[in-house]
Amino acid sequence: MDRPDAVALVSAIRAGQVTAEKVVEEHLDRLEGAQKDLNAATRVFRDEAMVQARNPRPGPLSGLPVSVKETFGLAGHTVTAGSLRMPPVVCHEDAEAVRRLREAGAIIVARSNVPEFAMAGETENPRYGRTRNPIDTERTCGGSSGGEAALVASGGSAAGLGSDILGSIRIPASFCGLVGFKPASGSVSKAGSWPQLAGYFTDSWLSAGPIVRSVRDARLMYQVLSGSNLAVRGDLAGVRLVDPVGFPMAFRHESIPAAVAQGRQGLLEAGMRGESSHLGDVGRWYRDMIRYLGWELLPVLEGLLGGSDTARFPLGRETIARWRGRSDIYDGLFRLIVVGRLTRFRRRGAAVRAVDRFETARARVRKILGSDGILLLPTLGTLAPRHGRMNRLSFKPGINGVFTPLTLCNYLDLPAVSVPAWNSRDPATGLVPGVMLASSPGAEALLLEVAERLEGVVGRGTLGEETHR
Repeated sequence: MDRPDAVALVSAIRAGQVTAEKVVEEHLDRLEGAQKDLNAATRVFRDEAMVQARNPRPGPLSGLPVSVKETFGLAGHTVTAGSLRMPPVVCHEDAEAVRRLREAGAIIVARSNVPEFAMAGETENPRYGRTRNPIDTERTCGGSSGGEAALVASGGSAAGLGSDILGSIRIPASFCGLVGFKPASGSVSKAGSWPQLAGYFTDSWLSAGPIVRSVRDARLMYQVLSGSNLAVRGDLAGVRLVDPVGFPMAFRHESIPAAVAQGRQGLLEAGMRGESSHLGDVGRWYRDMIRYLGWELLPVLEGLLGGSDTARFPLGRETIARWRGRSDIYDGLFRLIVVGRLTRFRRRGAAVRAVDRFETARARVRKILGSDGILLLPTLGTLAPRHGRMNRLSFKPGINGVFTPLTLCNYLDLPAVSVPAWNSRDPATGLVPGVMLASSPGAEALLLEVAERLEGVVGRGTLGEETHR
């Protein structure tokens, strides 16, 4: 059975057609019923949520059951990032994004699981274990906001708050048949969330945003989270649909380019004007991204695992511990450290020059897009793999065409939205490809309007209980 999206639920509560108490209770029942199979939540707030649901705070999200990624601070709780090594971070107040949700009337029903340090495309860690995909529990739900996607897709929450540094909202949204919106980095406050990267260039790759059931839900959640009011154009005539030429991409499933082609055709028929453009040296940018990530963030991660400024993280010792089955570090994080050690910049001058290239690339692509250009790409070049395969697919040196579209929007700091292409659903697995749109910062209203039209073209669906295996 199809489930209503967040906009429909809020409207029904406001109209008195259903009570917030009933809506919250139904979501909690589904959440707890699926927890054994999915392991999506690290904490469920049934008692607190039911008390709030009896007298919900008025606002645009009044009575809506929402879940929050474990890396966002909640007053009175800790952030563990799924690690046994990192000392838990005690939170004395809500993260700013969580505060905005509560002020808008949302009711937090759960916190969701992440990969260790939220740095992998699968959701598993030594503290809370593995989260599974509601479409097929033998497959990954993606990461790092994988618990959020699993909760929303299974009906455990009506909307989720995630974060995205290299696809961490859009990967799980795509794998679980949902809409994932990564705003521009500064659009939604990251205050009170983990990690705090102020002063790091990679902070401009990191965004907070929603994982939801529809594009109109993404618009509603974004307006609350950002404090903005997005105008609706109503007519896409003349809006430019930018098709990148010479873009290095690779597809592991035929349904993905088919979905993109269907989306392109439908948007052109809706009045958009197609144009082709060479964005720049995407392959060079991708290699720089891998090397810079290792240069800037690897020391941070290794420090959290027990390294220090004077003593490097003992990778050799950890390798032996893994061989003996005694490691308490997640496989994905270990692979990231190994690849980072092999590929990162060795000298500060090289890293500084890479930042200059990123800044130049940002200016170039934003000029190409302007205020009326929308970039069309696949979200990524794979459907949800079986558990364990995503890490092997993603953590390797060189240009990885499966991930080049996804990561482009982070290091160029472009707002991007992934839309599920239900009309191209894979008949063998039931998995749904993701089609992605991106824009210049400041063009979010147009981006989401085009995304809503795309949603109508590629087929909107909602995961019902019959899809859960």
